[in-house]
Amino acid sequence: MYPWLLEHWAFFIRRLEQDRLAHALMVMGPAGTGKLALANAMVAKLLCNKDLEYACGQCRSCQLLAGGAHPDGFDIQPEEGSEVIKVDQVRALIATLNLTTSISTRKTACIHPAENMNLSSANALLKSLEEPVGDTVLILVCNDPARVPVTIRSRCQTIMVNQPEREAAMAWLGETADMPLEKVHLALEAAGGSPLRAMHYLESPELNAFGQVRDALASLLGRPASVSPVSNGLGALKPDDLWRWLSICTAEAIRCVMAGGSINWLPPKPVLQATHLLELQTQADINRKLSTTPVRGDLLLHDWLIRWAEQAV
Repeated sequence: MYPWLLEHWAFFIRRLEQDRLAHALMVMGPAGTGKLALANAMVAKLLCNKDLEYACGQCRSCQLLAGGAHPDGFDIQPEEGSEVIKVDQVRALIATLNLTTSISTRKTACIHPAENMNLSSANALLKSLEEPVGDTVLILVCNDPARVPVTIRSRCQTIMVNQPEREAAMAWLGETADMPLEKVHLALEAAGGSPLRAMHYLESPELNAFGQVRDALASLLGRPASVSPVSNGLGALKPDDLWRWLSICTAEAIRCVMAGGSINWLPPKPVLQATHLLELQTQADINRKLSTTPVRGDLLLHDWLIRWAEQAV
């Protein structure tokens, strides 16, 4: 169990022991904070045949769950090649939940990411949330609760998993990853504070791409430079990562401007305006969503970089 999840686990255990656990839980929060790991631990505990704080991992129920063959535990996520949880998946789940348990005293279903249910899927699930079958616990995991219909959210007990404090995240990463402190700090910056995503960056070459984005932004402010070659270079990066990193870099600039400090990866000459930076961050977040649409990403990036470079004028 990740250390920043222990308070949520304690809440879950307390509710379970008091027989006050809701039949539907929604575990929500930013990506890379371990929400799915928490939900999976809850599922294992609910299905385990032993009365321990955590699932024992040894009983027949735990072994079946680990092998993906537990008849009372269900994992619902988009099918391969799809980004949507379809209504047929939810209907099949509901039909199975209506059957009696086979091994455990209760049934569980983990639905993730819950925001990927389409309207038909959400409506099909709604009846089970209103009239749960037997001793069933549904756990919905989501990164973006605003995309989940309010009719679903209002029927779930919420567990909000926030990003840990930077010091706690750095301490965990420092203990877990055998890396220089400077690299750990850079990975956490690239991950926007999400420790699990930072760990992923430490184990992959993507961290170099984040440094490339910083260098590109600095070059446009440090000296007269053409936007086109910079745009072409950044255009080779994954759009989702690129726009998230541009948003993160801009947010860092905003914090420093508001605090009256400086940024070590930016040249000291330009006078940055918080209002202009805020507009750029907002546009970066919008462009990230547009990157999955037919809109030409190269034009969005070129326009955004022109607006960024205007600060050096």
